[in-house]
Amino acid sequence: MWGCRLSAVPARPERALVALGLGSNHAPERHLLHALAALAHDFAPLRLAAPVVGPDTLHGGADYANWVCSFVTDWPEERLRSRLQALEQACHRQKGAAVTLDVDLLYFAGADGVRCHRQCLEPYWLAGLAQLLPEERPEPKGANFAERWRAMQALGKVDLRPWWAWACNGLSPLA
Repeated sequence: MWGCRLSAVPARPERALVALGLGSNHAPERHLLHALAALAHDFAPLRLAAPVVGPDTLHGGADYANWVCSFVTDWPEERLRSRLQALEQACHRQKGAAVTLDVDLLYFAGADGVRCHRQCLEPYWLAGLAQLLPEERPEPKGANFAERWRAMQALGKVDLRPWWAWACNGLSPLA
């Protein structure tokens, strides 16, 4: 009788659906495009929402340009967070100064559940999440991103403008 020993086939890493929020109020045309290029290198294909600009609601500084992107990855959440921090540091982000680049992990849906950033329901992020992940839910029994965005618009709580109208510099909306 023949016997054979099968080596274990490595399990395929779990894939996660991810949405990031990229923001800048200092040279956003340079910093946001740099960040998107770096992210596309690691996580292509990226899906991009229409970028928006709105007031700095926390510190009263210059207006922020905000861009939401999504992708699927097999990277663990902690590795992804480390990469995002390195990306911010590469843009020389400093506390207490204008924000060159802020990258927030807005949504991470992996094998062990869904996690959302505490600010994912702010208008400047929710607009993009509703475009890219309309049916996803930040809470299992709550409204999805599209429903939440429509409700926010109905209440008149949106003070955003398309970014390319604010600081075009040759950019066009990407979907």
